[in-house]
Amino acid sequence: MAGTTQFFGVPYPTSTDYVKDGATAIEAVADGFDSAVAIPTYNAQTGTTYTFALTDVGKTVTASNASASTYTIPPTSSVAWPTGTTLEVTNLGAGVVTFAAGAGVTVTNTAATLSQYGSAALIRTGLNAWTVTPRSGGAASGLTLVKAQTIGTSVTSVTVTDAFSAAYDNYLITIAGGAATSNINFTMIMGSTTTGYYLNATGANWGSGVTTSVVGNNVANWFYVGTGRTTGLQMYAAVNAPFLAKNTTITNPFIANDASYNFNGILADTTSYTAFTIAGGTFTGGTIRVYGYQNS
Repeated sequence: MAGTTQFFGVPYPTSTDYVKDGATAIEAVADGFDSAVAIPTYNAQTGTTYTFALTDVGKTVTASNASASTYTIPPTSSVAWPTGTTLEVTNLGAGVVTFAAGAGVTVTNTAATLSQYGSAALIRTGLNAWTVTPRSGGAASGLTLVKAQTIGTSVTSVTVTDAFSAAYDNYLITIAGGAATSNINFTMIMGSTTTGYYLNATGANWGSGVTTSVVGNNVANWFYVGTGRTTGLQMYAAVNAPFLAKNTTITNPFIANDASYNFNGILADTTSYTAFTIAGGTFTGGTIRVYGYQNS
């Protein structure tokens, strides 16, 4: 062709090509439209870290990992991002996806993490400026499911890994369903066996109004954080700052020996915990769920 003009990336022939190169010009236009409206392609990622690349433009990056993952936006000095670039991300895995800024990059709304099946658009708004815009699943106010783990058959302890991370400051842990061989008041262990726990539980015996107190000092776990019976396992506990380099606290109501209790405790160390263990009896079935409280 003697010459073309680009409109939205599609080459159109100039007026001098109407007769001489008509067929070639029409083919060029058709090829341009094929490219512009092509079926979306995917970049499937399965690791716990990923750095976006120029080849991700026009694709959907899918994350699929059971553990928490971090996806980083690099600066224009290493990737020549086109003006107005939008990166699409969908999380297919059970682990939460957190977005991070590369060197010199500013990312607005990095608190917009993606739980499983959540999607987001990462929009370039400046030279090294990006905004995370959730389409679904991430950054909704309230709770985000971090992990769900099924309890096996006839087990005496269950460890939940990758439960806590820098993505959230505070968490909610629940257990529902399943059963236990007897009325078991089970415990929660943070990390490995540790000293420095200061515990207090107070409550009133149902039906009698009798008030009791249970106090423990420097024991190795949070005791009485839930109840196991043949009719089901129950736990509902708020855990504050388990990953931060701060003291960890826990608050939860529970039933012990047919009495209703409210439990509070503090772990007087600054370890960044990522896992916990439920122990104290023989459990079968049920699901442990860990939720993160949105920081924003």
